[in-house]
Parts: sequence; C-alpha cells; structure tokens
Amino acid sequence: MATSTLPHCCCLLLLLLLLPLLPTVFSAYTKDDCDKMPISPFVAQPGIGPFIQSHLGEFAFGFHPFESREKENQFLLAVWFNKTKDPTIVWSANGSKPAPQGSVLKLSSNKEFVLNDPDQDSELWKPQRNGSSKSSCFVMLDNGNLVILDEQYNSIWESFKEPTDTILPGQILPMNTTLRSH
Repeated sequence: MATSTLPHCCCLLLLLLLLPLLPTVFSAYTKDDCDKMPISPFVAQPGIGPFIQSHLGEFAFGFHPFESREKENQFLLAVWFNKTKDPTIVWSANGSKPAPQGSVLKLSSNKEFVLNDPDQDSELWKPQRNGSSKSSCFVMLDNGNLVILDEQYNSIWESFKEPTDTILPGQILPMNTTLRSH
C-alpha cells in the first residue's frame, strides 16, 4: 500500500509557518531571571557598583559616574562594557539629564520604574511602555540589551529599542528609530 507524502509536507509547512509565533506563546524569561536583581530602590552614590550584570559579566547596569566640569557627583543610569579597563557606556537612560547624588531608581506604587531627583522633586527618566503591563524587574542580557519584564516574565521594554550611545552586534533598529548621543 502506497502512502502519500502530501499530508506530511503540509504538516511540515504548517509547523514552519507557526514557528516564529512560539516566542509570543512561551515567555523566554523565568522567575529566576528576576530573582537575580536586588530589591530596589537604587540610590546614585559614589563607589556603588552595578545593580545587575549579564550572565557572563560582559555588561553591567547601574549608576555610572558622569564626568562634568560644572557639577560634581553626577550619574548616568546606564549599561556599560563591564570587563574593560575603562568601562564604556553603550546605553544611557538619562544622558541629557544627569542624576545628582542621591537620585533614586525605584519601582513606583503603580509598578513603573522611575528615576527621580529628590532635590528637585522631579522625574529624570521613565521607560516608555506599551500598554498597561506592570513592571517586575530588569534583566541584563549577554548581548548588552537591558530588558524590563512584567509580572508574567514577558518583555515590556528593552534598551535595544531606544538606542543611545552605541549600536551593538545583533541589535536591530526598529523602523522610525532616532539615534541619540549624549
């Protein structure tokens, strides 16, 4: 009895068409990713290391000292190369508004990460999210992408979609993206 290969080909074709949808069905992140992040709030002060590092330690995220002749003790909320002699910033949240010492990055009561300047009682940075998902934690990936996860461990924001100082290997620029340099 001869069997037809047509049904097998159709199944394979259907599988190949559905394969790109798998990341939207299954989260690529887990609770373990969030457990690596210390409890916020984080305070900008000299001598404090990064909040989190990528798994391999190549990249770090935290307050990085900002060199300024006008004011002392200014910081950028940034991602930088972590294993170089002079850490190079590859992304910064608040490049146009350096954070003075004592500024705080925290998870607000409505579950949004916010960087505040307590002296001026002003918001220096807040990631622009789509929808009403509530932030849970930051994850620093080995490719240099900083990701914010929601309570179901789905990505709701990423630094690669808001490029500033450096384009990293593997980074894809979304349509209508504007590059910023500080």
